[in-house]
Amino acid sequence: MRKVLLSIAVLASSVASAQLLNVGSATKVALPQGTEVAQVTLSHDGSFAVINSNNGLEKVSLATGKTTQIAKSASFAGVQISEDGSTVVFKQPTYQGKLRYTALKSVNLANGKETTLVAPSRNLQGFNVVGNRVNAVNKGKLSTKALSATAATAAAEAPVASISRGALLVTVNGVTRNISPQGTAGQSYLWPSVSPDGKKVLYYLVGAGAYVCNLDGSNAVKVGSVRAAQWYDNNVIVGMQDQDNGEVVTASKLVAVNAAGTIKQDLTQVSSMAMYPSVAGNGAKISFVTPAGELFIMNVNK
Repeated sequence: MRKVLLSIAVLASSVASAQLLNVGSATKVALPQGTEVAQVTLSHDGSFAVINSNNGLEKVSLATGKTTQIAKSASFAGVQISEDGSTVVFKQPTYQGKLRYTALKSVNLANGKETTLVAPSRNLQGFNVVGNRVNAVNKGKLSTKALSATAATAAAEAPVASISRGALLVTVNGVTRNISPQGTAGQSYLWPSVSPDGKKVLYYLVGAGAYVCNLDGSNAVKVGSVRAAQWYDNNVIVGMQDQDNGEVVTASKLVAVNAAGTIKQDLTQVSSMAMYPSVAGNGAKISFVTPAGELFIMNVNK
């Protein structure tokens, strides 16, 4: 009996630590002196990134480190890039008196033309860029706009996960519903996103961890204490596990977990201080930043 239990324990351990992604070592991107990165978004093909830095919103070549300013400011974690790499979509905060408003804007990287997609609003709940089309939810209503001539009409029907007053919402076929799986009383939801196939929602419940559920909020499964998580594909999620002393971050690493929450893989060491990951749409690269404002890239060997 002891041998059987030992075998089961060994099997469980091997499953829990099984490799999900084959990643290379992290390489630091040589940025212009004085540039400090707070957040990064990788392009679909992984050739460039858009960084939210002390210089504003910038495009950075991952080959050379050369930066080009896109906008003077953008909301933290509010940046997405069209699949063809032609357009950056971002949330930009403004203030009217003491009230904070948020506009949704796009910039064509070829000519620098800026377009306001959603005027400054107190109720811009969320948006996503699917292919070359942007879908935005403002005051519970969906609007969609093609970012290029190649934008697929079907992308306009892609679900949008968003947050309103701490609740988790999902917009499907133009209808917005509160799906908050753990309820709303005393709860706060963060970092929502829809899986690439449009069937699952990833979110973070403050004080509890990251979860995956169906579009209607059913079958919520905890995938772990993973923050700022992103979908790598329909089955794997990449996020950070950070620690702090109440004032500053003292340790942080990137991890990959499966959507069932049964397998976890460390992608970096705790000493790397890796935070706020971004995944290239083609799955070839993963990027992260550090509290010191550094930008790192890891290649993923499929």
